[in-house]
Amino acid sequence: MGDHAGHAALREREQALRDSHWWSPAAVAWSFARWQAVDTDGSGSSGDAAPRSTQDLIGRFGQPPAAVVERGAPAQRLALRPPSHSPLGELLARRLTCRNFDARSVLPQADFATVMHRVFAAHGQHELAPGAVALKKTSPSGGGLHPLEAYVLVQRVEGLAPGLYHYHCVDHALEPLGGLADDAAAALAREFVAGQAWFADAPVLLAMTARFWRHQWKYRNHAKAYRVLHLEAGHFSQTLFLAAAELGLGAYVTAAINERAIERAFGLDGLQDGPLAVCGFGPRAARMATFELDPARAVWADGVR
Repeated sequence: MGDHAGHAALREREQALRDSHWWSPAAVAWSFARWQAVDTDGSGSSGDAAPRSTQDLIGRFGQPPAAVVERGAPAQRLALRPPSHSPLGELLARRLTCRNFDARSVLPQADFATVMHRVFAAHGQHELAPGAVALKKTSPSGGGLHPLEAYVLVQRVEGLAPGLYHYHCVDHALEPLGGLADDAAAALAREFVAGQAWFADAPVLLAMTARFWRHQWKYRNHAKAYRVLHLEAGHFSQTLFLAAAELGLGAYVTAAINERAIERAFGLDGLQDGPLAVCGFGPRAARMATFELDPARAVWADGVR
């Protein structure tokens, strides 16, 4: 039998996978976990009806595991002194996931630039060897490689046209990748976050993507490399929450995303570069329409901000 064009494409893809030094089980997990055209508003990724409330979950699956782990008798516990009040403590208290954005608000460009700089900018560089540069950012990264990139979907930011951008971490600048009409930007935002309308309303969405080859150049075929990338995405999202909270803005992070849609929009191949999570931030709505978990009432008082 002659060589089929599809076989050649598969061999080329297989060679690219080997050259990027993925640990094989991680490559399988990454490949099969990426979503396409999933809408979580009413259906799960398997097509089953998704539970709509905690009570629905309990009805289907029973009571959840206990909220607190106890490994000894109460009398044996050693009480620790509570911390003194501080600006950091107050900031952490205001850090919670926002599901209620003001869908008509325009994010001031100064606030947008401040969050981007505090979270994703390179604040220093160090040449470890000729051609090998480590970056200093405000979140940790394995080997100082910082393989995470920020791709931006702007909907409503002062002075910026709605569209797609890449954030240049050294120059603290946006690189335009294509403009969008308002309705097209809104539709793409909803597709990015798999139908989670409460997240799609944010004036700016950030796709945190991994440059896998940048990471695996050092940690090639390593069983922990893929896990570290997700840890880094967690570090950056927490820094983003704090930077947004300091400015009085709401923020979120979600891994329930349509990775393949994000790859198409930003021209990523999914093998060398691929999205791990989507974050968003912007002004909160005045009233809580979608439930947010705020037990300490640090942001909401009876559903009013």
